Amino acid sequence: MSTVPPQLTAPAAAAATQFVRPLALVSLLASAAVLIGLLVTALLAWVFARTDGWALVAALAAESRWPASLQWMLQHPARTSLWMAAACAPAVVASWGLYRQQRWGLWSFAVLLVLSALANFGITWWLDAVGTQVIDLLHDAQAVAELHLQRQVMTFTLLGTSVLFLGLQGWLAWRLLRPDIRSTMT
Repeated sequence: MSTVPPQLTAPAAAAATQFVRPLALVSLLASAAVLIGLLVTALLAWVFARTDGWALVAALAAESRWPASLQWMLQHPARTSLWMAAACAPAVVASWGLYRQQRWGLWSFAVLLVLSALANFGITWWLDAVGTQVIDLLHDAQAVAELHLQRQVMTFTLLGTSVLFLGLQGWLAWRLLRPDIRSTMT
């Protein structure tokens, strides 16, 4: 009595795409937690920004010639948190769509992967520019030289991780847009 051996190709092919829903769920939970945290931060910032202590900090930052972007954040802390929450909201929506295995969710998730990886370069540039401006406010030449060296190390580290994340997130976007995964979306 002979039996036909089972076909292993179908389960192996299905297993290759089974990482999508857990990935989407983790991304959904993480981005929702960050979104909620930013909304709570906006609420707290709205309350604290009305205090004399906060006004004093904002005035001291302006008086000390801090970078304009930092002064704006100190003058408008609730708006800053709301802008960051607004930037996080598309990740929640895209993760939800990907978790529900919607084609729009897949494409929006892939686009956000690439955009967020590219945003790392902009954030690195901003941190370097702000760091340079703040360090240059100091009057101790030795401290300025040491802090600029540390800023350069930080900037190169951030640039390296930005390149790494661009590669990893680009690879993941490419993997998600392959035909075997696209075919599982509705």
